[in-house]
Amino acid sequence: MPEFKNKEKLITLIKFGLVGSSGIIVNSAVLWILHELFAVSVTVASPVAIAVAVFNNFTWNNIFTWKERRESFRYSYFHRLWKYYISTSLGALINYGVLLLLLYLFDLNYLISNFAGIFVGMISNYILSDKWVFKALQDE
Repeated sequence: MPEFKNKEKLITLIKFGLVGSSGIIVNSAVLWILHELFAVSVTVASPVAIAVAVFNNFTWNNIFTWKERRESFRYSYFHRLWKYYISTSLGALINYGVLLLLLYLFDLNYLISNFAGIFVGMISNYILSDKWVFKALQDE
């Protein structure tokens, strides 16, 4: 049985990665549009882009990544959404901090800095999503 569980975890991680990839596109597009087309500073545009990407990722994780748990989710949709925003706050702060560090300290391009921040914050997002936000009743 442990073999099966490891396979399930791997499949979930792959799905999480696919959803995360869509979030990278959403985050980068919103950041670019706000900064390049509307001249919003990166320090303001980045948190907005992160918030939009977090909602995108929650939606896809809810209907795709952890869909097999849907019938036994411990919490309602809005409760999971609230928990997702709370749990991704750590990843968002990591993302934003790495972006600012690389942008202002090392003078890297803002989109490259943002990508690096997303990558670093992704680890905490997966762990908290799997263990807390999308927890099923049988996981206790």
